[in-house]
Amino acid sequence: MNEAFPPEILKKLTETFTDAGSTNINALQQIRDVQVMMGSLLQHEAKRLEKKLGTDNLRVQQFQASIKRNQTIAKDLEVELEIAKIRVPEVDPKDSLIHGRIVDKNRRGLAGLVVSIADVRGNAIRAFGKTTTDVSGYYALPVKAEVLQKVTASIKEGVVVVVSNANEELIYRNHNPVRLVASDRILVESVINRSDISSPGGGKQPSEKPPTDDQTPAPQEAWVVRGRVTDETGKGIAGLMVSALDRDRRYDDKLGSALTNREGEFRITYRVQDFREGLERGPDLYVTIIDIEGNLLHSSIDSIRENAKREEVYEIRLNRSDRG
Repeated sequence: MNEAFPPEILKKLTETFTDAGSTNINALQQIRDVQVMMGSLLQHEAKRLEKKLGTDNLRVQQFQASIKRNQTIAKDLEVELEIAKIRVPEVDPKDSLIHGRIVDKNRRGLAGLVVSIADVRGNAIRAFGKTTTDVSGYYALPVKAEVLQKVTASIKEGVVVVVSNANEELIYRNHNPVRLVASDRILVESVINRSDISSPGGGKQPSEKPPTDDQTPAPQEAWVVRGRVTDETGKGIAGLMVSALDRDRRYDDKLGSALTNREGEFRITYRVQDFREGLERGPDLYVTIIDIEGNLLHSSIDSIRENAKREEVYEIRLNRSDRG
């Protein structure tokens, strides 16, 4: 577990959070989708060559090295996407803010964790309140100037960030106190092993990132977007990346992606917590299609399916002009 980051790294992270609003989230998602598609194609070709030439063949080994590089890039893009969606709350200049991310060793956010503040002896500073990490692992605890003034004597040696699971059982406490004074903006990012999240008493593990297509939700929880992509003749088009998105006021939430098979068919599964905000019955759904080069071939954003049903079916025909 990392207790804290060097000051120069913390400064860079703060700048990243602050500038996140200018990041083109859709562009990042598209780049990430291309990496996923390339990875799938590389793995397919590597298996074919391995069967033909053997595992010791230089070309096969080069493909394996390319696959590893691609996986690293894809993971980095996932982190960038998480950070791009963070919105640092606006805080009055005279007030203070303690914020940061709770992440795993791959810097992927850990959602649903309870974050609070304690003094160096482990006594909770209840006046600071508590909050819950979002899907990017981000948390923010604004502290009013008058509240800070009242507890100044008890925190003169510093404060520490405390992380608990959904049952409020202690998971982690950083051991490097930070001093908090009026108008401070303090960033504390903590790295936690995912295995440490499970409740010591056998409680349920807090919610993490929405499942990918290789972590399909249980049937009773699954929402589905499926369909087929064809050319002018009705023949299925393979190897295209189809993404399902939920239209939102701030940024569109990606629900999942899938590659079309030989028949042009695709199936994307997601869960209700991936889109639901307040009383929303279903996502405001649309789909996009990109090719291996990252070209956008189709988007149904002009025909959004508001409050989409648990299962939605798309039949998409691409003209030759759409495919360049």
